[in-house]
Amino acid sequence: MSNSRGTDREQRKAGLGFAHLSMNEVSPSARVAGEEAPPQRSRAGLLVVLVLIAVAIVAFGVRLISNVAPGGDAQASLQRAIEALPGGYWQKGVILQAQYLTGQTVRLEFSPRLNTANDPDREVIRRATRDVFGVLRKERPDRDLYIDGFQEGEQVVRGEYRYKSSLVGPAGEQVPDMVIRVKGDPEGGMGGAYGESAGQRR
Repeated sequence: MSNSRGTDREQRKAGLGFAHLSMNEVSPSARVAGEEAPPQRSRAGLLVVLVLIAVAIVAFGVRLISNVAPGGDAQASLQRAIEALPGGYWQKGVILQAQYLTGQTVRLEFSPRLNTANDPDREVIRRATRDVFGVLRKERPDRDLYIDGFQEGEQVVRGEYRYKSSLVGPAGEQVPDMVIRVKGDPEGGMGGAYGESAGQRR
């Protein structure tokens, strides 16, 4: 009996004999520091990626805002400038309406009495479009510009102006890089390119 009591005491002291099975504990902070902490280089790379994404979002937002159609004051200024053009396009009823579609695109409504199958009438449309580009270059500087011209809902003109480039004329002079396509042009209608000169882009 005394033997069994002595054995019980010894087992309690020895932890029922399981002490040799216990594992040495390692503190969680030591494990993270040794195994899971991300290297310094990966943090720097992640920061660079985040900065690039932020810059792209800001650039996209600026471009979006700059291409929004300007307000009523800009529309009124455009109207006055077209009315004052020396060609008298507004007074003669060649241009019936001018409207900003975006910050860089204007829609012109031309008189339906102009016949795009007629060379002189096509030239009037082309000259009027070119002169409106002259107005837009002052009203909306430092940007590419576009003019879409219509007659009773049908597009008859597509004009493009590239502000960062220029054309070289026959005498070597620089002229604005402006291309105007008029429906009915023998070189392919709306697909035929007409610039201010027969030169090449620089």
